[in-house]
Amino acid sequence: MREAHSSDEFRVGPAPASRAFSRVPASNWLARVSSLVLFTGLALGLVLPKVAGAVFLLLALLAIIWLEPWLLRNRWNLARHEKLLILAVFAFVATWMLAWMVHGLDSTGHDDVGRILRLLLIIPVYLFLRRVEQIEWSWWWGLAAGGAIAGGYAIGFAVVGEAGQWAERVGGPTNPIYFGGIVLAFALMLLPRIADAELHRSARLAIAASVLLALGASALSGSRGAWLALPLLLLLYQFTLGTRQTPAWRIGLPLAILTFVVAISLLPGVPLGQRIGDGLSSMTRSEQAARPDDTLAIRWQMWRISGQQIRQDWLFGGGPGNFRAALEQAVADGRLAPRFLEYHHPHNQYLSVLLIAGLPGLFSLLLLFGVVLRRFTSLWQTGLERTRMLGWSGLAAITVLSVMSVSESIFQRNSGIVWFGLLIAGASAMVTSRRRRELFAQAPRRQHSISVIMICRDEAERIARALDSVAGWADEIIVLDSGSTDATVEICRRFTGHVDITDWPGFGAQKQRAMDRATGDWILSLDADEVVSEELRREIDQVLGRAQPHFDGYRLPWTTRAFGSKLQFGHWARAPLRLVRRGAAAFTDAPVHEKLVMRGPNTKTGKLEGVLYHDTFRNIEHARKKLSTYADLQAAERAATGRRASMPGAVIRALLNFADNFLLRGAFLDGRAGWIMSRLYAGYTYRKYRQLARLSSAGV
Repeated sequence: MREAHSSDEFRVGPAPASRAFSRVPASNWLARVSSLVLFTGLALGLVLPKVAGAVFLLLALLAIIWLEPWLLRNRWNLARHEKLLILAVFAFVATWMLAWMVHGLDSTGHDDVGRILRLLLIIPVYLFLRRVEQIEWSWWWGLAAGGAIAGGYAIGFAVVGEAGQWAERVGGPTNPIYFGGIVLAFALMLLPRIADAELHRSARLAIAASVLLALGASALSGSRGAWLALPLLLLLYQFTLGTRQTPAWRIGLPLAILTFVVAISLLPGVPLGQRIGDGLSSMTRSEQAARPDDTLAIRWQMWRISGQQIRQDWLFGGGPGNFRAALEQAVADGRLAPRFLEYHHPHNQYLSVLLIAGLPGLFSLLLLFGVVLRRFTSLWQTGLERTRMLGWSGLAAITVLSVMSVSESIFQRNSGIVWFGLLIAGASAMVTSRRRRELFAQAPRRQHSISVIMICRDEAERIARALDSVAGWADEIIVLDSGSTDATVEICRRFTGHVDITDWPGFGAQKQRAMDRATGDWILSLDADEVVSEELRREIDQVLGRAQPHFDGYRLPWTTRAFGSKLQFGHWARAPLRLVRRGAAAFTDAPVHEKLVMRGPNTKTGKLEGVLYHDTFRNIEHARKKLSTYADLQAAERAATGRRASMPGAVIRALLNFADNFLLRGAFLDGRAGWIMSRLYAGYTYRKYRQLARLSSAGV
């Protein structure tokens, strides 16, 4: 197997001078300081005042200092998920700021401005931490130390027995909501380490003890809202972490967690059990009979007031003073007791954004949560085991935080902003760093052979790049040529002896012919205008290095290279099914736009992250010509099946296609090249339906 060339993102060895800021080696003082700072924030942030906030700001300061000269001298080569994270953070902050500018700021709004702007620090912290090598130990052991220390702190509070600011509830330096919710997140984030076979037994026992202490600390806080995430995450455990474990671990660990939680909740003096009981009683109690300290009843009344106000200003909200004004009016009308005037937000982040910024605010919040959630859930379809474990820590964090948002406006509290930023930036950075290390570690020996199949005709200009990307790596390369008049066949024979010249039955049938000739255990379908990246080769090696790969087929993400740019968004940036176990899939017989489809009801597909470069267009003129040909073929195929169209319909479809690609699918994130590609595909759509309309009127 040959050693492939490194890409910029996954370069092995020392970086050249122009990339001096692309990595922070573990031996560098900056890496050591960053590791210590991150560990300190996770270990002590729940028990010492202002430590978490100071750590988040210090990491941001280190990041900005590190990034500044790099940004001035270089262009970032950001992955698709990184662009989406940056977009989501900016969109959320911008939406709130715009709402405040339109509606004006009251005293509450002035306080919120600084908090919301602090969310922007997620971006530099992530971009910095992802480049710090071997910082992962600070993450895992910081979480473990944080859970253990918080547990000891809570137990000490309970043993002393003195009523604190929140009576018998443990609140740490903030309040019981954040202390209990964040320490619960710590416990759930650590679950994969308990069953990690690569850890020494003593380390696994220490982490298990930390998880139990963290669960105990959360129970002693009496915070109920975050606990709704527990059954959800234990269920997800069965379909993520558990699928890679023995039945004993898969069933036993969640069952042990549930048993411990139930047992500790039933102990006398533990606020969680008592408050859950109070909450159940509150649901059956009339509004008039609600006690002044019934926080669930208080929230319900604030949510009801919020709902009434949202119905009046549902589209664009009413600004930061909207909730407070509604609350004061309800008190003045006698609908609420005067004690409600101590609240400044409805204790529900989803209602908060609707009250302040309306539907755009809610959309921006869901986008922020959704982008983060999608990043971590997508890792379970890939081929990197260690990266998946870190992905679980991020999945647990965003799940707990989004569930907490149902009973708390987390972005209107300093603690909520700080912990969201620290956990999300940290987990995202750890995943990126671990993925890089895992890809470029010693690759396992492939246990399954792989055949690459390709069909072609008159592709002399670019087919060598495609074949060169798999030559010496694939066990077999099969090429079917359908009558090239240039040097295509000669070029192919430099890379493989399996080159045959055939007739042309159509794209789907020809590719099926090639697949039928393959002898490898797995088959990779490659087009003449595609190039397999090094990271994709390495990820495939990881998949085929297992005795039993987890899926029967894998989709491979396209990155289109055109007009001097890499296009990561739009319809052309989809992830087609290309890598399949032999016998598990077949090609459709479509004359154009054929595709692989899985056979059988029990076959499963995953999705790798290494990119498949798609050099589909040589230039704009070639793009227009190629798309016109495809449009005519598609129109003829649809007309043959009885499809009809009209000229006005062609115009509408073209406009919708442009909006879909450029706006909804995010092609605007690819800049000028995304604009050009969106216009070209809109033109393709117009021509296709215009031709179909002509064929329809001609009675074809």
